[in-house]
Order: sequence, then structure tokens, then C-alpha cells
Amino acid sequence: MNFNKKFDSYDENAIVQKKVASHLIELIKEIKNDKNSFESILEIGCGTGIFTREFLKSYSPNKIILNDFFQVERFLNNIPYNSFLVGDILKIELPKVETIVSSSVFQWISPLEKLIEKLSFCKNLYFSIYISGNLKEIDEHFNISLDYLEVDEIKNILKKYFTKVKYKKESISLDFNTPLDALRHLKNSGVTGFKKSSFSKIKSFSSKTLTYEIGYFLCEK
Repeated sequence: MNFNKKFDSYDENAIVQKKVASHLIELIKEIKNDKNSFESILEIGCGTGIFTREFLKSYSPNKIILNDFFQVERFLNNIPYNSFLVGDILKIELPKVETIVSSSVFQWISPLEKLIEKLSFCKNLYFSIYISGNLKEIDEHFNISLDYLEVDEIKNILKKYFTKVKYKKESISLDFNTPLDALRHLKNSGVTGFKKSSFSKIKSFSSKTLTYEIGYFLCEK
């Protein structure tokens, strides 16, 4: 990943991430439909605030704490948050909050169970994560992929720490005019592993479609 160098172009290219953020919020609203449903919130991997802004359209928590691996505060000027925590979520000390949320981030954090165990103090955990089969076109051509987990693997981890676990799977396909446009889209959203491939390998990429596989998980004590 190369997010710290791509934040300026991220929002324009984060087409899927915006859809995923909106869908996650719609799923949360199915079980928490009151604007004042949450007392305190920690968002992991807030980035440029795509999910945060959408969340605050529906909810008014008394306290909202944002986290990211990078110093992204300059992108968050119009968001009314209480504090910002910078750093690796597995290493930094976390505040005690009622609810933890995260969208399109947990696939970057490994091992997932170590993360879930650390977050298990909270009452509610709501997140989206890219799952097995994500960006299959890139994997099949470049043999490059994160170690994406199956939905059942994630569900089994969550059930060790939360009493109620609801989940949903979704596929989103993006079509581009050319294969190069598809690769450029990934580059501008911070996914750059394929750049290590040879020029001929990049040039021979033939897919005009990118397929995203997403899992949504709603966990409560």
C-alpha cells in the first residue's frame, strides 16, 4: 500500500470505498436507528474521512476519536471529532469507548485475530473488510494479493469475542475503458504492488474490470 503518497487523489478514486462506507452505515442503521444511539466512537483507519462524514450524517455520538496509521488531520478539518490517534492500531494504547467502527481497513491488519482480541473490550464493533477473491483480476495476472480471509474464517474469530455476529457479503465490479485505466485507478487509490512487475507484465494486463469482494460484520456483546 502507498496511501500516504496518494491521499490527495484518494477521494476521487475511492469509488468502491465510498459505496462500502455507505452500505456499512445502512446496515448499522438496521439495528441502531436512533441518531443518539452511540455514546462514544473510535474509528480505526479514518483516512480522508469518507466513512466519518457519512456516519455523522446519521449519528451524533458525544465523543468521536479518530485513528489512522498516517498523519491525516489536514483532511479532517470539517469533521467535529474530539481527538486523533496516530499509529499502528495493534501497538498504540486505545481509549475505552462503547463502539468501534472501521471501513475498508481491516484487510491491511494482520493477524486479524490479534486485532479483534485487542478490540474486544468494546460493546459494539462494526466494520467492512475485503475478503477472499478480492481483485481477482490482479491476483490472476500479477500473482499479487493480500492474504484475504474467507467470511467463515472471520466469523469464527469474531464469535470468540462477541455474542452476536451478523454479516453480509457483497461483490462490486468496476468497468474501465482500458486495462491501463484499471491499473491507474488502483495506483491512484494507493494500491501499488503491481508496479514491481516488469513493463511487459503490466502492458499485457488485459482486464477492463476490477472485482471487489466485501464482507460486512456487525458484532455486539
